[in-house]
Amino acid sequence: MLTDIQTRKLTKLFRLYDANDDGVLVQQDFITLAMRLANLRRGFQVSTNYDRILAHLQQDWTCLCKTVNQNNDAHITLDDWLAYYDQILDDIKQYASRVMTLVTLLFEAFDHDHDGQISEQEWISLLSLLNVQPIYASSVFLNLDTNQDGALTQDEVLTLIHDFFYVNEPHAAVNFMFGPY
Repeated sequence: MLTDIQTRKLTKLFRLYDANDDGVLVQQDFITLAMRLANLRRGFQVSTNYDRILAHLQQDWTCLCKTVNQNNDAHITLDDWLAYYDQILDDIKQYASRVMTLVTLLFEAFDHDHDGQISEQEWISLLSLLNVQPIYASSVFLNLDTNQDGALTQDEVLTLIHDFFYVNEPHAAVNFMFGPY
């Protein structure tokens, strides 16, 4: 069962995915997310990485619908989303398949200079994909970069994402990685 803090963070994530802010997720929200990525990275749309991200987001949509959309109306409510993540977070294999794989693909896409790290500017660019305001993205980055080296490695990002989903300390910096929740 999700904790109150997990529910708040997952509600924030739901709203970030909800491209038209209508309170439900539809397949187009997932496609829009991939298209935002393509628009942020001009010319990226034809790349293999874009295709992999789009395919993964479409698989996420399919998994969501099969798992929690019992009435088959192709609309995912917040309650559906929370039920889905309750299952995902209880199963490490599903977590690795759905969450870690997407984060790895996004890391590769936003590591613009391919140095194995995400800089503050790359982080701001990544969060703009989710419509997170740059002022939040910059301050969040500074809080997440605990070793203060000016970059986040892929391992650091994967750890941060894990902590976002599983840490239940209300004031943990990772809770705010997508802005206020």
